[in-house]
Amino acid sequence: MANHTKTLVLALIIVGVIAVSSILYSYTALSSQGSELKRIRGDLEALSEKIDRLSSDIAEVSRLSKGITEEIESLKRGVESVRGDVERFKAEVSEELRGLRSFIEASTSPRISVEYARLFSVTYDGVAKVVRDAENQVILLLPKDLDLPQEIVDSYREKYDPDYIIYTPVERAVLMSATQVSMIYRLELECGVDILSRNIAGIMWGGAYKWYIDRVSDLLDRGVIKDVGGASNPDIESIIALNPDLVLIYTYPGSPVFTSLKEANLPVVVDNEYLENSLLGRFEWIKFISLFFNLEECAERVFSDVERRISDVVSQIKAALPLEDERPMVAWLLVWGGRIYAAKPGSYVEDLITLAGGVYAFRDIPYGAVTVELAISRGPDIDVLIYSSSREFAPGTLRELVESVDFLKYFRAVEKGSVYVFAPDYYQLGTSYPDILVMDLAKILYPDLAAVKDHEVRFFEKLK
Repeated sequence: MANHTKTLVLALIIVGVIAVSSILYSYTALSSQGSELKRIRGDLEALSEKIDRLSSDIAEVSRLSKGITEEIESLKRGVESVRGDVERFKAEVSEELRGLRSFIEASTSPRISVEYARLFSVTYDGVAKVVRDAENQVILLLPKDLDLPQEIVDSYREKYDPDYIIYTPVERAVLMSATQVSMIYRLELECGVDILSRNIAGIMWGGAYKWYIDRVSDLLDRGVIKDVGGASNPDIESIIALNPDLVLIYTYPGSPVFTSLKEANLPVVVDNEYLENSLLGRFEWIKFISLFFNLEECAERVFSDVERRISDVVSQIKAALPLEDERPMVAWLLVWGGRIYAAKPGSYVEDLITLAGGVYAFRDIPYGAVTVELAISRGPDIDVLIYSSSREFAPGTLRELVESVDFLKYFRAVEKGSVYVFAPDYYQLGTSYPDILVMDLAKILYPDLAAVKDHEVRFFEKLK
């Protein structure tokens, strides 16, 4: 029992020792873990501080990034502003270049030459056209699209002291004569432009005659072009109401129209093409008219074409009949109130007859001096008679003509049946088509001439 007890006590002691050892071991282990935990805690605290610093750094970076973004946006706005300034500058430079180009083009644009007409002239000074009209007025023409600075305009004004300064192309012109209208009509057809409906505001017509240009008649009927009264007594107030930038007229002795229009402060320019002595001199006024519509280049081309066609006819006639006394004699006259009105020597009529290969029967007789006796004495040599009256007003047949003008029976032309009157549109369109006039008369005189073999007479009608 005692041994058993000792054994038990010993066992308990051993168990206790083991327990204490275990406790000591656990304590020791716990102590060791505590140190590790303490170390870990320290690391965590250090890490937390780093995270805090990193967060602070991130916040600072975010702040800086926001600032940079704002700077970038500001820079972008600045760039856009600069780009806008650059675009505006480019536009301004481009506009300046266009203006400079227009100035250069206007300064070097096609210029007309005046070779046949005696009653107008034009010179050039930079972009200005300095025109002298049939009444010796000075008109300064400046290009409308250049919008010239006032100091340049003033310098031109001081230099030339013009009666008028007109900006071209004109947009509201008023015309006086059918010839002016027909010149513009030919420019329209030849140049492919619209002038009559776009640039002509009025015509001094008053229903005084029939229009043979259907386009003009239609524009008048529709009121696109205003009728401002007859040429001899136009309605000045109606013209003023149209606010014209050009009033193109002709003048003649005793006419008060020129003075009345000037007193109304209207821009009056005078076109007296009817006073020119040569056929091409009269037609060259198409160049004068073209100046006001900036159509000089086209007018020069049209004139050159007409000149060439006439030259072809003249050359063929000279080649066939080089001697003047071989050519037919032509009389050009009208009898009214018992008086003979023969074409004036040295006039466009004599020029037309000469160009067409004829000889004017009364070229050596002063105007108004052709008597019945003189006409009878030369009648047997007169091959062609142009009775200078329109078909509408002339006798209807050759017999009626001779019955009304007895001395014409002595003309060889009457015997041959070579008597012609004007077609109804002769006076309205003839001046604008001198090439056709020459070809017409050449066809009458030389029907087999190659240059006119296929030509149909347009402005003359034969009396049957």
